[in-house]
Amino acid sequence: MRSFFSLIQDEIIILKIKKKSEASFCEYQILGLFCYLFNLGFDYFIITDKKIVYVVKDELLKVAEYKDFGSLQFNSNNDDFSFRNLDNQEQTLNLKRLRLSYEEIQRIKRTLNQNI
Repeated sequence: MRSFFSLIQDEIIILKIKKKSEASFCEYQILGLFCYLFNLGFDYFIITDKKIVYVVKDELLKVAEYKDFGSLQFNSNNDDFSFRNLDNQEQTLNLKRLRLSYEEIQRIKRTLNQNI
C-alpha cells in the first residue's frame, strides 16, 4: 500500500483513476527497453468524500480538502479540475500529466454529475 493512501484511509473513494506512469524521453533513452518493461510507477487521481489526491510517478503532487462536492468542476477542453477549498478559495489542478483518455474524461464528468 502506498504511503499517500494513508491520507485517505478512513474516507469513501468516489472516483479513482490509476494509470501506469509514462517514461520521459531522457529516461527512455538511458534505460531503453528496461524502462519500458519495468515501469513500476503509477499516476493516480482520487476524489474522496473530503479530499482530492493527485499523484504522478508515485510523487504526491496535491492533497487538498474541498468545501463541498458541488464546487468540483472539470473542464475537458484543457483538462483543468477546479474546486473550492475549505477557505472558500478557488483552486485549479491541471490533469494533463495524467494523459486522460476519452473514457476517463467521461467517467469524471459522469461522477461529478451523479453526486451533485
